[in-house]
Parts: sequence; C-alpha cells; structure tokens
Amino acid sequence: MNYIIVSDIFGKTSYLTQFAQALNGEFIIVDPYDAQLQPVIDEELQYQQFISQCGHDGYFQKLNKVLDNIKTDTTIIGFSAGGAAAWRSQACTKNRYIKKLVAFYPNQIRYNLNLPATIPCELIFPYQEAHFDVSVIITSLQTKANVSCFQCDYGHGFMNPLSNNFDNQGYLYFSKRLFSDDL
Repeated sequence: MNYIIVSDIFGKTSYLTQFAQALNGEFIIVDPYDAQLQPVIDEELQYQQFISQCGHDGYFQKLNKVLDNIKTDTTIIGFSAGGAAAWRSQACTKNRYIKKLVAFYPNQIRYNLNLPATIPCELIFPYQEAHFDVSVIITSLQTKANVSCFQCDYGHGFMNPLSNNFDNQGYLYFSKRLFSDDL
C-alpha cells in the first residue's frame, strides 16, 4: 500500500518523516509549507503561521492537486488540519486509487459534516475539544455510510511529539495499528 501523509499545522518534521518511514509502503508527505521546515514556536503561534501561509482552503486545494496525480492504491493519513483537508478532498476526488482515509483529531471537520464519505473513513477524535462537543460531531458522522468514528482517551495532538498533548502511549497504540494495517 502507498500512503499520503497530510501533516498538521507543524508541517513536515523529522517526527512525521520517521512515522511515515515506519509504514509498510511508499509515502508522500503533504504539508502546508511546501516541505520547508518551520521553526517550532508554540501551538497558537504555529496556528497563526498556518493560517497566514496556507489556511484551511489552501491546504484543501493543495491536497486535491496531489490526489489528482495518484496512480496506485493509496491510503490517506491526516492529522488535525491535514485530516480535515483530507475529509474534504476525499469527498470531491474522482481518483479511484484513493482507497481509505484515516484522520486523527480532524477538528475542522465540524464545518463540513454535510460531505459524503466516498471511501472508507476512520476518524479518530480526542476525548475532548475546546471549541465543540466531540460526541455531537461523532453522532452526526456515524450516520454516514463508509464512516467509523472512535473517541480515544487522548488529547488533540497526541500523535505529534511537538504538541502539548503528545501522549507516547496513544502514539504507540495507534502507530502499531497503522503499521500492521489494522486501521
């Protein structure tokens, strides 16, 4: 299997590259900053950097261009803003090679609940979000065909060592599932 890894607001990092290399297959990393490493500040300032350099709509459009050129069976793995962009992209792509989406804490998905799941979508939500009730979003999404949601015991960002909410136990659990193709 091939993978498209869609980063969070931190972009392409050594941690994300190591994660992608551990997958059993070829991969492409899509990030908001065209693979330019960003100085890691704090999450709030990083979010402002993301909005000023790319934004949610720009990220969605960037990912669409990548998906249009995929020619082999591919799974998308997205994190936060990348997971939300991937949710939007899977709904509009006509590329038959895009086979599955796994999205971790895609909080912006709440603005696009009307979109269909055109491929199997595994959406992994944190135990809570500051700006909305996660259970309401999950209830809405689980009515859709091709969607399965999981609310875990970890915070938003638990898969990223640069996040304040990084959780090694959660990272190891979900990485193991991904690396063994159990998601």
